[in-house]
Amino acid sequence: MREERWARADTLIRRKFAAVPFDVQVLFAVQRRDTVAEQRLRAQAPDLAGQKGRRIAVALETGTLLSLYLEDLGRAETFTRFGTASSVPPGVQASAHQLLANLAVARGRWSAAQSEFTAVARTHPDSALIGRALAASLPFLRVPKPDLEAIRTEVEAWTPGGEVSSPLPESIRPLKRHLRLYLLGLLSARLDATDDALRYAAELEGLSAPPETRALVRDLGRTIRAAVAASAGRTAEALALLNGIDGQVPFELIRLPYFSHEHARYLRSLLLHQAGRDSEALQLTRVAFVGTPSELHYRAPSHLLRAEIHQRLGDRGAAAEQYSRFVALWRGCDPALQPLVEDAKAELATMAAEPR
Repeated sequence: MREERWARADTLIRRKFAAVPFDVQVLFAVQRRDTVAEQRLRAQAPDLAGQKGRRIAVALETGTLLSLYLEDLGRAETFTRFGTASSVPPGVQASAHQLLANLAVARGRWSAAQSEFTAVARTHPDSALIGRALAASLPFLRVPKPDLEAIRTEVEAWTPGGEVSSPLPESIRPLKRHLRLYLLGLLSARLDATDDALRYAAELEGLSAPPETRALVRDLGRTIRAAVAASAGRTAEALALLNGIDGQVPFELIRLPYFSHEHARYLRSLLLHQAGRDSEALQLTRVAFVGTPSELHYRAPSHLLRAEIHQRLGDRGAAAEQYSRFVALWRGCDPALQPLVEDAKAELATMAAEPR
């Protein structure tokens, strides 16, 4: 489905399942523009939302498929929101609010994401704080300074693993202090609090860690330092730090967004473009976020970056496609990000008016 080979995907799915799963039915109805089937499935969705699908609750599976394979974040939100109903088990409700927060970030809607993280915090405060801090640290969002400061204050006061009802996974407990310092470092870099960011990086690097995670800890520190250098315009220094990140993440940690090096990969792709190394930047953005934990967060900014690269390389067709996909994802973004959308629309209009 990632390759948009829909007929082949349909054949394989029907071979595997005696009955096509609900989320896949929705996906194909939307992809085929079958509005009658879509309306029928939407009517069924509230009754099925909290039921276990192939892996997770039906509402979450449906929202995930629509967002990942069709980039239809509006419909993804509609189906995911069925999972927040009071009739749905509390654990599914919390997961649905978490996915809704991720969808809001993917649409450039920090304000909407904030309210969803607040809903998650009612039952899973640690998860909500981690998700909010990671989202706020993203270099492409326009997060108000008071929000950044408030989140950093929360993280400073946070004792990781203190949530009795939903403890941190056992695999990350040896790294809980490292995680806190990593988040503090990224948030400080976003606030241009350079001394604080570098202090947190040094503290992080100085903490002991299990042998199999020492490379990961080193790379988290490098990511903070690279963010500081990039913010100060020291492109070569930032790239040198990021080039040293070799992706040594233990298998059991690779699906955790705070240990998956997505932040570092995005920074590197952006800096490569700024350094005029467009072919390298383009190659990286094509593969950097495929299947990663926070893939959705990076979709729109990656489309924008690829559009700018293709345009500079003279490939107008590819540039237009990427600008269009960016505009579709961030059309309803927060006002602070709207100038980026308007600029992309202007580029599309200019390209359309130019003789081929």
